[in-house]
Parts: sequence; structure tokens; C-alpha cells
Amino acid sequence: MKLRHILSLAAMLTLPAAAQTEVSTTYFMNSSTSRHDINPALLDKPYVSMPLLPLGDFSVGTTGNIGLKKFVYKMGPDWQGYGENGNTLTTFMHPNVDAGEFLGGLKDKNRLSVNLKYQLFGFGFKAFGGINSVELNVRSNTNLCLPKTLFEFMKNIGSQEYDITNLGVRTENYAELGLGHSHKIDDKWTVGGKLKFLFGLAYADVSGKDVRFQLAEDKWQVSGDVQAVASIMKTEFKQSDKTEPVEDVQPGELPRHRIKELGDFKAGLAGFGMAVDLGATYKVMEDLTVSAALTDLGFINWSNAQHASSAGHWEFEGFGNGNYGEEIPINKDGRDLGDQFKDLGDDLGDAFAVYDDGVKSATRALAATLSLGAEYTLPAYRNLRFGFLYQSRMAGRHSYHQGRFSANVAPVKWFDASLSMGFTSTGVQGGLVASLHAKHFNFTIGTDRFFGKLSKQGIPLNRANSNIAIGMSFPL
Repeated sequence: MKLRHILSLAAMLTLPAAAQTEVSTTYFMNSSTSRHDINPALLDKPYVSMPLLPLGDFSVGTTGNIGLKKFVYKMGPDWQGYGENGNTLTTFMHPNVDAGEFLGGLKDKNRLSVNLKYQLFGFGFKAFGGINSVELNVRSNTNLCLPKTLFEFMKNIGSQEYDITNLGVRTENYAELGLGHSHKIDDKWTVGGKLKFLFGLAYADVSGKDVRFQLAEDKWQVSGDVQAVASIMKTEFKQSDKTEPVEDVQPGELPRHRIKELGDFKAGLAGFGMAVDLGATYKVMEDLTVSAALTDLGFINWSNAQHASSAGHWEFEGFGNGNYGEEIPINKDGRDLGDQFKDLGDDLGDAFAVYDDGVKSATRALAATLSLGAEYTLPAYRNLRFGFLYQSRMAGRHSYHQGRFSANVAPVKWFDASLSMGFTSTGVQGGLVASLHAKHFNFTIGTDRFFGKLSKQGIPLNRANSNIAIGMSFPL
């Protein structure tokens, strides 16, 4: 299974959108009908969301400490390949891109998350002594963790040995049927819960641990542990003619084959799982309320998942025509940017070669999120409230944490807004949400992370920290 196939799958599955899926700035907005996604105890009113339309209820965002600008460069007129077939862009692997300049802007762990949530339908109603909700969502979560040592090796800064660990690429995509309930126990306590049935659509996970590249004459000797799992509906994988090194094959066993590519697409469910959300709020005093929630506590069992792993010891010839003392012929024949990245993906597939381990089920936990909040209402002006929300998304190497302060104001009955500032794992971020609402109408739009400079394709250039949520609902 080649690494570029996993990367291509991750990109394909998140293209409909463009860390945290929900916009946290809405957490303290009483007009919001979707904040129960963060804490089910905040389900406090009956409603019907606008189904199946662009202005229904969706959120999409990216979180990371890297951006497109770090990996794509505009060539100078004297650069190799400039202007050929009209191409003026190249990757960081071009010989004219200075290794020190490129590597100087990277972190030890370079992370990127792309998240999408789209609600197909949702409604809330009064029954069973509280408020209940039924909703069907499509969710997509893709995470990358790329260590700096990987790029040091790709640019080959002159070392004879490179150790690469904490490499990870993961994407999970599923439909979610949620049944929620919130119940006001007394004047101080409100509790809530949500049971979710998960229908797996596509999943892929690649991880590399203790992978070591050692130079031996004109090749790299590689050792380490690379694991890959993928399940895309009912689609099968095709094998290539390449097999693992003979010395790694046990007596009496046949050598394993590399995974070549995806076969013909076949629709169907790739897995099934369940999860729960739990939450509570407590009114400490007249103007102070605290809250806590744990969401996405569950799993998906991916049936018929393709497994693959490395051979233990293998060889890698290098990037391009070699990455030791030779120029890499990036864009030599005027290839466009997409072809250049495809070539890099092919080389990465050879560097982190994995071989067929067969098809079997794989059970994976969701990334659970812990949310802790506190809200204070200003006695002198009760339409102004201040809040603090801490969130921790627990996902191993892809974990994300933030603390967010917000000010929430409702100057008139038909409008309220929230302004926030978050201190997160990927930097300081500002957010703003506005809500227009009448007796039976509510429209909300906002962000936790303002969009910075974007490419023509809408991709963040500097840091991939941006998101947006739009919701239209009808309170009952």
C-alpha cells in the first residue's frame, strides 16, 4: 500500500469541505440550536433544522501549524523547469529551494487536521420530562502528523543516518444517527446524553515508528515498523508484482505483495459502531454556571479492512534519481504541480514500503473530546455574559487542546453575537459568531479561526487554521 494512496484518499474524502468540528464560540450562545453537539445538556429548546440544503447546518475547518506556502514555491526565471508548459510553481524538493530556509519554518511535529460535519436532518422536541433530539450527520476527520526529520531526509541535509518516528496519517468518515435527551433535575442541575449509531464509510490509518534510514554506498538501508490499515466501503485493493525482500520471508511462507491501487469502486457500508455523549451543567450561584461534557466516546468496527506492514529491513534508492550528491530532476520536463507531488508520493511509497497482510476487521476508537466551561453573567447588564471553555481532543499523536475566552452580548431580542480568543495547540486564534433569530427562525454564521491568506483553490497558505459554521433552524 503506497503512502500516496492514503494521502489521496484523505484528500478525496475531505474535498467536499475544504480539528474540532463544532465552532466552540457558539458554546455560550443561548440562541444556538447546535451547541448540544459540544455538551448534550445544552439541548434546551425544540427545533427543526433546515435539511439537505447548503444553508442547513454544517461546519468545516482546518487546524494545523503548517500551510501550503511552506511546501509550494514560485520559481525564479533562472530555475530549472521555469516556464516549461506554462508552469511556474514547484515543490520544496526543487534544487533551488534552500534546505535551511525550508526546514527553518517547520516544527518538530508538523500537524494538519481537516474536519467536516454536515447535517442531513435534525429536530428537537419535548417529551419524557425533557428535550429530545434526533439527527443524522455525515462526518469526516482527517489528521496528519509529519515529523521534521522526514523533511530533513527528503531534502538530505548531509547526514548519513535519519531516524523518523511519530509519523501518522489517519482519516475516518462515517454517517452518524444521534438520539439525544436533556433533563433539568432542579434549579441548579441539568444533565444530558446522546446515543449515536455510526455507519462507517471509509477509513485509513498509516503509522511509522522508529524508522531508520542509513546510507550504504548509493542506497539507503531502512529498518523500522510501518503499519497501514484501510477500508473504503466495499472496494477491494489490487496487488502489484513487487514482493518483500526474500530474506524477510519465513521458511515455508510465500513473499507478500505490495498493494498497487484501489480496485473498482463498490458502494456499501465499511463498518458499524456506537458512541455516547455525556454532559451536565450546574448553576453555582445566580450569575455563575459551570459545565462539563465528554463526547464521541465510542468505536467503529471496520469490517474487511486491508492490512499491510513493512518488511522489517528494506532498501530505498532515494528521491528522483537519488538524493545523495545529485540534483533531483523536479519539474525537469515541465510537469505541473500535481504531477510533482504524485512523484513524491510514489517515492514515499517506496521509502515506507508495506506489504499485504490480508483482509480482516479492525476496531478503532473515536477521538473523544473533553469540554469544561464556566459562564458569568454581568449583573449590571444581564445581556452581557463572559465565558471560558477548555477542550481536549484525545487522539494520540493527533491530539488537540484549547482554552477559549468569549464575550457574549444580546443587545436586542432578535440578535446576539459572541467574540472569542483561543489559546490552542496550534497558536492564538480569534473567533466571531453572529445569530439572527425571530420567534420561529434562527440563522447563525461564525468561526473560531478567521481565514488568513488563501490560495486560488481556497487552501490556507500560512497556517491551516480556519473554520466556518452555518446553521439555519426553526425553533418550535
